[in-house]
Formats: sequence, structure tokens, C-alpha cells
Amino acid sequence: MTTHAGENFDSLQPDDPRELGPYRLLSRLGRGGMGTVFLGEDPSGRRVAVKVINRELAGETAFRERFRREVTAARQVRRFCTAPVIGAELDQDPLYVVTEFIEGPSLDRAVADRGALPGSDLEGLAVGVATALAAIHGAGIVHRDLKPANVLLSATGPRVIDFGIARALDAAEGPTRTGQLVGTPNYLPPELLRGEPITPASDVFSWGCVVAFAGTGKAPFAGNTVPEIFYRVAHDAPVLDGLDPDLRDLVTAALDKDPRNRPTVQELLARLVGHADVNPARLAETVQASWHGPQPAGAGLGSGPGAGPTRVAPPPTLAAPGTETTRRDGPYGFQPPSPTRVAPPPPGSGGPGSPGGPGGPGRGVPRKPLIIGAAAVAGVLVAGLAGWALLGPDGPPDKLATVYSDTFASPTSGWGGGTFSSQYGYKDGKYRLEADSSTPFRGRWSPKEGKDMPTRVLVTAMTTLPEGPDDAQTGLSCRANDDGKTQYVFKVRKDGKGALLVKGAGDQGTKNLATPDSVPGFKGKGAANKLQIACEEQDKGKKVRLRLWVNGEQVIDKTDGDQPLANGWAGLDVSAGGNTSIKTVGDFDDFDISKIVD
Repeated sequence: MTTHAGENFDSLQPDDPRELGPYRLLSRLGRGGMGTVFLGEDPSGRRVAVKVINRELAGETAFRERFRREVTAARQVRRFCTAPVIGAELDQDPLYVVTEFIEGPSLDRAVADRGALPGSDLEGLAVGVATALAAIHGAGIVHRDLKPANVLLSATGPRVIDFGIARALDAAEGPTRTGQLVGTPNYLPPELLRGEPITPASDVFSWGCVVAFAGTGKAPFAGNTVPEIFYRVAHDAPVLDGLDPDLRDLVTAALDKDPRNRPTVQELLARLVGHADVNPARLAETVQASWHGPQPAGAGLGSGPGAGPTRVAPPPTLAAPGTETTRRDGPYGFQPPSPTRVAPPPPGSGGPGSPGGPGGPGRGVPRKPLIIGAAAVAGVLVAGLAGWALLGPDGPPDKLATVYSDTFASPTSGWGGGTFSSQYGYKDGKYRLEADSSTPFRGRWSPKEGKDMPTRVLVTAMTTLPEGPDDAQTGLSCRANDDGKTQYVFKVRKDGKGALLVKGAGDQGTKNLATPDSVPGFKGKGAANKLQIACEEQDKGKKVRLRLWVNGEQVIDKTDGDQPLANGWAGLDVSAGGNTSIKTVGDFDDFDISKIVD
């Protein structure tokens, strides 16, 4: 069920609810086969989309169970090129799901209004949608209903919506349910019509259909009736007349009738960007940085008088949340930085991370990779025909493999505390920690077991300090063991006037390894800042290289060769300032642990 709305939303009808849980409903956005979508506001005034399920569906036990499973999974999907689930009611009537409200037209509306997308816009769309599928498939989910109506052209790039939820309508007898088609005929894979299992390869087929539509203005398997469309999907070659030649071969491969012959999403990305080892999270950042969208004359896409309709991003999907583990909250004993700051230490041993290069002779990498957008972006190098966009030599590692991630959308994802009331817990789609005179340093370790942690790891989170004095700090930890007394903790002051790398060595006490008095990249008090720490074992465990980046800018690079700490948990940290009578509150979002593979 997808919807769109401009600024002239439909008024609420007499029978429509005015409030659902903590959300106030403002107007109707649309209605579909599964239910009705409303524009709403959360208690802070943030706009949200509230999808309310039809009563006849909600009354079916089998549907409720499938819906619960899919929404629970949706809470965990990473956000790049998608939109997060903010809340849901899965037990009491009416059932509903609350998602982020996204501005921008759908792909089908944009093509109807302005025609097929030109070169760089089409390439950006192809990469953005494939990146979204990488996030979905990485969570063990298949979209099942990828189509132009489920791709939004937001100001920050393409967003894929409605994934996984179509599965709640599935029936045992096949792709129809009480006469209702689950999916859109022109974009369904042939294996679905043959009654074969739906796999990630099915989404690759739909990706090919969507890109073909975006590039030509027509579906590659068009017809006047549903049976005619089904026949062409199952038997005919796609019609790709007018598609950009640089994309035609890849789209053709994606539209192979046999799912075993189609490229994987990772191979799609590798061939699109000419880089054999791609990181979807980094690609998402590049898409956002360089995206400008199809521009009609005299108007911007998704804003201003000439904007297309506003779109709502329904819920994404992923694997079930983790379980609570122990020993994640302990007395750190780390002291805040002294008012007398010292210069940052010299960089640690070892050269900067290799930026990765252009695609080599590996499988499926084209001779001419595509390039997203045309605008140069500060801090991002958009390579020519031989390369791809990467951060500078001091940027975070780019060759990564995600081992754990959490958007904190579900209060049962394993961090503990449940819905926040005090000290720590989940609040408004984030995870909150408090520090005060009773607990000046509060941290939580992730559900990812320390014994399973890679020895070379990159830990990422968005951090905010909504309350606390200027010298309060927020940060991330790694190699945590022994009830929180042994670990490395990276901290950044609320005012951005300093950072700290502390080594807690248990009975041996604590030691400040680095105390830079400036934080390049810091966005300011109250703003959300992206913190990334790299903890990398070197010289067969005799050293550990420790680095911190804030919004992509390197702040700390230090190597610990003096009895370095053993591998262990990674987690979150909030520290009160010098006056602990002033409570410090830290919020965390988009937490990620990735193995550094090169």
C-alpha cells in the first residue's frame, strides 16, 4: 500500500481516528488494499506517516502473525536509501505502523510528469535502489513488491519503501489472495508466476524492470491485460528500446528468466561503480552527497512551487531483534578531560587506510563504470571513468563487512532498559543514556558478543547530547571486558572543544592516550554528529591502532603498544561534565559494527 500527498492533504473523515497512541493524526494521505495512511505528528511535532490496517485483515489470525513478524523485522533494517519504522501497534486494534515521512515524488509520478530520467539521474537511481536492496537483503529480507510507486525521489536521493510488508498478504495458494494480486504485474519476477520460491534474485529482476522504466518511460513487459503481461514476463524478452547503452547489458542480465543466472545485488553495485569490493553504507552517503534528481525547468524536485507530491515511506524489514546479554553496564572510572588541553598526539604507526581503487579484472566489473551525479562535493572525490567516490586518505576504512547493526526502532533489540524511563533505554527511535552524580559515566555494550568481535573493527553511531553542560561527553567504546573496567573509550565534548581517548586497564587504572583540543568535522552543540572508531589489532596482537572520526574528519590516530587490551565488546558511552549535579543525556542512533576487510 503506497500513497502520496502534496500540501493539499485530504481531510480526516468522520470515522477516522484523531489519535493513535502518542501520535496525533492530521489528514489522510491515501488508501490501499491493506489499509489507510494518515499524516500525523509525534509528541515532539515531527511529521510521521501512520499506516492503519483494514479491520477485515486485522481480524485474521494468520495475517496478524505475518504482519507482526514483518514489522518486527522492519524495525531493524539499516536506514541507507530506505526509511525507518518509528513505532507500531501489533497487539490491540487497530493495528498500525508508524514510519518516517519522506518528501518527494514517486518514480512513477516523476516519469509521468517529466519523462524518462536522463543519464546521471538514471545512474544515481540505479545505484540508490540497488543500495537499498543491499540493506534489505543484508537483513535477510526480500522486498517482493519493488516497483516505481515504491521508489521515492527525495531531496537526499532515491528511497525504497514498502519492503517486506507485502509478505503479510501471502496465502498458501500462491501469488493471489481472495482475488487480490500481491505485487504489480509488470514488475513481478517469472519465478513467482511459476510458483517457485521468492529469493533476493527476485528483487534483482524487479530492479531491472524499475531501471528500465526510469530510463525509457515504459515498463519492459507491457500489456493491455494482466494475463498478457504475465505471459510476457514469463516468456518474452524485455523491451529496452531507448535505454542508456551503459545500463542496457546490466539490466538485461538482471531480467534473465532464470534467477540463478542473474547478478547478485553486490554484483550489481560492483558493475555500476566499477569497484569490485563495494560498501553499501558508503555508497548511500555518496548518493546523498551527489544526488540532484531530475530537474524540471524553473523548479526543484520535491520542494517549492513546482514540486511533485509528498510521499510516505512505509516500513522496511529485517531480522528478529537480538537478546539481552550481561556485563554491558559497569563503572568505567574514566575521568573527563582536564581543562588544560594538550596538542593531539602524532599519528600512530601504519599508513592510512587504503582507499580502494578502480575495479580490476574481477567478475562482472565493467570497463566503463557509471558515475553518480555531476556536482563536486567537498570532502568527496568523484572519480572519473576509472574509479569511484571515496573519502580522503585519512577517512574511515571503506572496505567493510557489517557484522551487527541496530536502528533502535525496537525496544527489544537487546540493549536492555526497554522503553526509556530513566538511566538507559529506548526513546523515540533512539537509545538513550543518562549520566549524573550517581553514575558519572554510563555505558552499554552491544548485543554482539565480545568473543565474536572482529580483531579489526569499525564502530559507527549517530550521537546527540540534548542535555548537559558544555564539558559533557558522548562516545563509543571497543575491546570492553571485565565488567566495563577494561576497554578503550573515545569521547567528544558537547561543545566540540576537545576529544579524549581513554584506556581503562582494570586494576592498573586508567590512562589518557590522546586528548586533542579540537574536533574537526564537529557540527555544533545539539546537532547530531556521526562518530566512527576503528580498533585494529596489529603485529599479531602486540599493538592496537585506535582512530576516531567525527562526520568523516579524523580526530585521533593513536597506536597502543603498551600491553594493549584484548578483544571484546563494543558499545556506547555518556559522561557527565565536571559538575555532575547537572544531568547529561545522550541519544544514539544507527549503530553499526563492521569488520575491516582491507
